[in-house]
Amino acid sequence: MIRILIPSVWSPDGRTAFEASEGPLPDVVRRFADDNPWIRGRLFGPDGAPLLHVNLVVDDELVPRRQRDAAVVAAGSTVTILAPMAGG
Repeated sequence: MIRILIPSVWSPDGRTAFEASEGPLPDVVRRFADDNPWIRGRLFGPDGAPLLHVNLVVDDELVPRRQRDAAVVAAGSTVTILAPMAGG
């Protein structure tokens, strides 16, 4: 099992931590959205493609957009999904 953390403002009940199964990062995120349909619009576009402006962190390491397809989330890991932020 892994843990997924999201911003509390994204959750309808303020919950921030969820359990999921390990695997390739894109699969982990897709299963999370499938299990929690209320978050799908924050993670995927209308065409079903992942939104690249959402930041994904695995065990305190930001996963660069170009490396997400190859990233694997091991059992015991934590995936943090961060809201995009504008600024300089």
